[in-house]
Amino acid sequence: MELFKTRIGLTLGSGAARGLTHIGVLKALDELDIKIECISGTSIGALIGAGYAMGMSWQKMEEIALKTDWKLMAKIFSPTLSLSYLTNNHYLNEFLYSVFGDKTFDDLKIPLSVVAADIESGKMVVINSGSILKAVRASISIPVIFSPVSYESYHLVDGGLVNPTPVDVTRAMGADKIIAVNLRAFNPHQAIFNKNENNENRDKKSPLEKLNLNEKIRQFIKNPLKRKENIPADSKQDLPGFGKILYQMFAIVQIQMADLTIQLAKPDILIEPDTTQYTLFDFLKGNELIEIGYRSAVESFEKYLSETNSKLF
Repeated sequence: MELFKTRIGLTLGSGAARGLTHIGVLKALDELDIKIECISGTSIGALIGAGYAMGMSWQKMEEIALKTDWKLMAKIFSPTLSLSYLTNNHYLNEFLYSVFGDKTFDDLKIPLSVVAADIESGKMVVINSGSILKAVRASISIPVIFSPVSYESYHLVDGGLVNPTPVDVTRAMGADKIIAVNLRAFNPHQAIFNKNENNENRDKKSPLEKLNLNEKIRQFIKNPLKRKENIPADSKQDLPGFGKILYQMFAIVQIQMADLTIQLAKPDILIEPDTTQYTLFDFLKGNELIEIGYRSAVESFEKYLSETNSKLF
């Protein structure tokens, strides 16, 4: 059944492991025989969007997601001796090369725009030419965790810093109607790294709760990397670590920016998978996340059909 007769654009947002829900969305699009004419993506959305634009089926992406060498992924997130970033870029590039090889934007079957951020100026940079690997590598480069990517006169990092759900970029590509997947519609205070800690200790009071905001900030600046063993036993689980605080800052800013972009650009169908219970690095739960993305997409399409009297665009 052909549902769309106009130029349909797809926007895939940022969200780390939660971005595996994008694969489920692609599955729903395939089942509904919806032809996508252009794609924009940020971070994990850029990675999956690039694969789809290259002609990779959702089944192949699911296979990669579920059969990825997790020893390699552990190496990707292993610390390095660099003072500017924490992980080993060699292994990240190795993983990306296994997916994209030497392909360029000229090799794509669907026009693609990849969103990144210039770490020096703070500007959004949209990449739509050159190496796909380099573009995706720039878009997923979370500051501090990965090193920036040099591109023309820019030093690029994760596009989620400037445009987590780039509906406006898809619109600028000439899309008449837009399907957007927003992964930032979740509570940033839940399930960042270890959800079990919060559940087991939700009734405990942290010593930090007795401090005012300025005192909390001074406490963090004084001991930002304080190890757990140095924290009193009754409050170990309540004090956020450096990684949690860093990610929390990114998450809060990205949620606000995604909401603003969506309000201004107004996608025709907005898909917002509920991934609240999943953490930043829950890549091993790909099956669950893909299914969540699929169900969320189906529900969003059914809602749209109901509201438009069974007429899609």
